[in-house]
Amino acid sequence: MKSHWDTHRGVRFFYFDLSGFGDDDKGVIEECDKADAVLMAEPEDSILILNDVRNSVGSLDVIKHLQLSADRSSPYIKRAAVVGVTGPKLILLQLVNRFSRHPIVHFDDFEQAKDWLVTNEIPE
Repeated sequence: MKSHWDTHRGVRFFYFDLSGFGDDDKGVIEECDKADAVLMAEPEDSILILNDVRNSVGSLDVIKHLQLSADRSSPYIKRAAVVGVTGPKLILLQLVNRFSRHPIVHFDDFEQAKDWLVTNEIPE
């Protein structure tokens, strides 16, 4: 599993790493399932999560699975950020946000995403 726990400014967050899968639907789905198992072992409304979707493409099957994943893991998420959303992926983000208890906030910059995640403030 590529995804893992990390820290920023001394605060723990989950780095959900879907980067670099290209059009490997099976790889994305397997990563989602493994990450969901980790997330669902945590207390509800406790997880800060940074989603990285750079260099991955979402097919219809992946979109459906991400919706399922969002439904499963949403009760455990306190705040969510994402990097790597460009072009058509913005539509995917909107679809995933429909099923998330907490909307996933998009960032272009990795450091800004982590700063917001741990402080809940948009950096200047």
